[in-house]
Amino acid sequence: MLDNVWGERMKYIVFIIPILLVLLLIYPVKFTIDFRYGMDYSYLEVTTSYLFGLIKPEIYPFDKENRSRKYNTGFIDRTRSLFRDDKYKQFVNTILKKIVVEHIHWETRIGLKDAFLVGMITGFIWIIKSFIVGLLLNEKDVKKLSFNVIPCFLENQLEIEFNCIIKIRMVYIITVWIWILKSNKGGEKVDRTSNRRVNENYYE
Repeated sequence: MLDNVWGERMKYIVFIIPILLVLLLIYPVKFTIDFRYGMDYSYLEVTTSYLFGLIKPEIYPFDKENRSRKYNTGFIDRTRSLFRDDKYKQFVNTILKKIVVEHIHWETRIGLKDAFLVGMITGFIWIIKSFIVGLLLNEKDVKKLSFNVIPCFLENQLEIEFNCIIKIRMVYIITVWIWILKSNKGGEKVDRTSNRRVNENYYE
């Protein structure tokens, strides 16, 4: 009798677990990006929220500790090699299409003692902002979008306030992590091969 009851329970468990896994994979992760910059301060915080806010780790990109990096290859060289890779471009475009943008607030306060320069710079910033927003949000609906440039006269001032809320499903995040791990392994092979060739040429 107990074996029959346990067997029935196992059937339900085996049936429920795949459904829960699928729900966890398709459930979106919310990222909140808060950036503020002023004449004497700068602040950047990235907060994530998952499973109705049960998981809320905070990420501080500006790490005060100077931690050693695993790779000796320069950041610029790695970035150039990635942008030359057609597979990388296709991968990034695919992920960007999966991102849902809920909210963007981008406000800039610019001030100079020369009113003529303030007017010129304000117009230039408006053009740059419109170009960036149009480029990044092409074919993407944003529920709430606000960006503004506020001129301040007779004083030197620069303040930037940027707040953004985006969502992406967990399955795509896992895909990104897998791709990053594969890319890093490939980078290790390239670094080791290049270093070996340099050493061989040096000792010849």
